[in-house]
Amino acid sequence: MKKSSIYGILSIVLIVGMFFTGCASKNNASQLNTNVSNLPIHQMHASFVYDTDNIREAVGICDYVFVAKVVSCDGTEYRNVITTEDEKGNPKEVGSPYTNYTIQVLENIKGELITDKPIPIVKQGGISEKQDAIYLFENDSLPSENSIYIFLAYAQEDGSLLISGPNSNVMCNDSNMYSINSVSEEKSVTEYDEFITYKDANDNEIIPVDRERYKSIYKTDNN
Repeated sequence: MKKSSIYGILSIVLIVGMFFTGCASKNNASQLNTNVSNLPIHQMHASFVYDTDNIREAVGICDYVFVAKVVSCDGTEYRNVITTEDEKGNPKEVGSPYTNYTIQVLENIKGELITDKPIPIVKQGGISEKQDAIYLFENDSLPSENSIYIFLAYAQEDGSLLISGPNSNVMCNDSNMYSINSVSEEKSVTEYDEFITYKDANDNEIIPVDRERYKSIYKTDNN
């Protein structure tokens, strides 16, 4: 369906405006906290080497799949900066947004990440440099603080974790029932329908293409 490279230059296309909760850059977070939820979403497009609608392929292509609670949203950085022209023909630099988060891994599905302390992840997508829109892939969303998700992560060459692509974080419906600090949970994360679905996908994963893989510095055997 969607072929070629996972990593490529993204083309941005405006779609129907929606409401969304995201996080602003560190320098502007305080002044934008009340406005981010009203920003329109612009859709990012890229070509992929796997069928993004096939969970077994999505699990197979990534390095780590896990359940985690979002501890904090830590701001937005901008990568792959290019020079374009503004509406007046003046040159301007535009970068692709990547949103930084701190998460607490609750349960590993694929791979073994540490669960005894929070770790950082980077999500491809986020608020624009002009602070006037949110950029996301189709069928994707920005994680919200204090919610629980299934994350599909790619280990980077430096050992960091990148969350990228459609459906790369999927909210667990009963996430408000779980507290990291509670002695006993009302519902174990392994009982979530989403966990069962992705556990089954991992047990029957399809690896659509061979690619170079790296290990996360947050693997349990690195500590």
